[in-house]
Amino acid sequence: MDYTVKKLPKSEVELTITVSDEKLETYKKKASEEVSKDVKIPGFRPGHVPADVLSQHVDKKYILARAQELAVQHAYADAVIKEKLQVVSRPKIHIEKDNPFTFKAVVAILPEVVIKNYKSIKIDKKPVKVEQKEIDEVLDDFKKYTTTYKDVDRAAKKDDRVELDFEGFDHEGKALSNTKSENHPVIIGMGSLVPGFEDNLIGLKKDDKKEFDLVFPKDYHKKDFQEKKVKFRVHMKAVKEPVTPEMTEELIEKMTGKKESLADFKKTIEKNVLARKETEATHDRENKYIEELIKKAKIEIPDSLIDEETEYMIEDMKADVQDKGMEFNKYLEQAKTTEDELKKKFRSEAEKRLKIRLSLQHLIAEEKLEVSDAELKEEFDRMKAMYPQHEKAHLEEEFHHDHFKSQLKSRILLKKLFERVLA
Repeated sequence: MDYTVKKLPKSEVELTITVSDEKLETYKKKASEEVSKDVKIPGFRPGHVPADVLSQHVDKKYILARAQELAVQHAYADAVIKEKLQVVSRPKIHIEKDNPFTFKAVVAILPEVVIKNYKSIKIDKKPVKVEQKEIDEVLDDFKKYTTTYKDVDRAAKKDDRVELDFEGFDHEGKALSNTKSENHPVIIGMGSLVPGFEDNLIGLKKDDKKEFDLVFPKDYHKKDFQEKKVKFRVHMKAVKEPVTPEMTEELIEKMTGKKESLADFKKTIEKNVLARKETEATHDRENKYIEELIKKAKIEIPDSLIDEETEYMIEDMKADVQDKGMEFNKYLEQAKTTEDELKKKFRSEAEKRLKIRLSLQHLIAEEKLEVSDAELKEEFDRMKAMYPQHEKAHLEEEFHHDHFKSQLKSRILLKKLFERVLA
């Protein structure tokens, strides 16, 4: 077998391979043996038909085509192994001539990554602190969870919980479908109803009735109501004011399961908010580093890799849509788009994802970062501690699968890389 290798743009190579007549004869024999297993010839058992007899019953062109197919498979594989090519796509085969049998194979390979002066990238670390208002906001959220409501004999105001009957009508006074509700609970100011609706409830007492017009937003989720003027009739059934309990040690223990004073509880909140903000700040630095890194990276990414990544993105989107209880075709109809249009839209993002992934892998190799078995087990134990007891046995089983370990290893390597380049 003789071959030549030619580099093409966008990380593709062209292999021109010639198979000797002698080698092709061996593939013809193998092809004949395969074909003879499927041919029924009187006087011969399947797979034991002599070549000269077989040629009288089967077109020689058919056997030659199968022999060439075998030659392509083996010769291509041999050339890839000898050249140590890291192929990332199926080859595109074109037969050049039959004698001697010569073909071309164009295949995408793992792109070369060139990143100069990546160590010059510096992302400042900004100090993180917790403001008193952030602690107060968390305390307010806790209070909301424990708030109760009591009936009052007064006009409704913001933050009250009211119950009402309502229905919508068009300009002719005809009732509109899907606009009627009875004993509907609303906390005034939460914005759970159409914009402007809750403002019209302020000032109403129990048993009061009111009519008012509203124009629905132009981006309302139901197209039939976008920018539609609707007359609502409401009947106030109940007005309840919020009763917020004091933040006592008993209430804190009830909410958290931990007995501590209000002062200590505030310190716990501060610690948790600080940890969250530090995590967010770390992720922000990492993202900024990545953006600077890919500016320096020179990578010719094969179209086949971009196509594959785009397909992954579409499949993820399909799964997400289906998880929300919607058929993907229905989603496309509502979004007024097609799957092909989505692929075109996602293509640039797919290319960026690949550039990021390949750049980070390049840096991990450049920095000679590794993960020991002990580090892998330590990270797994840390992760397992965050899971409920009934899920830990299943997680242990997952840990013995190579794919799971590979993902965990990648996460540790990435963490090590950022600790080094952002130090």
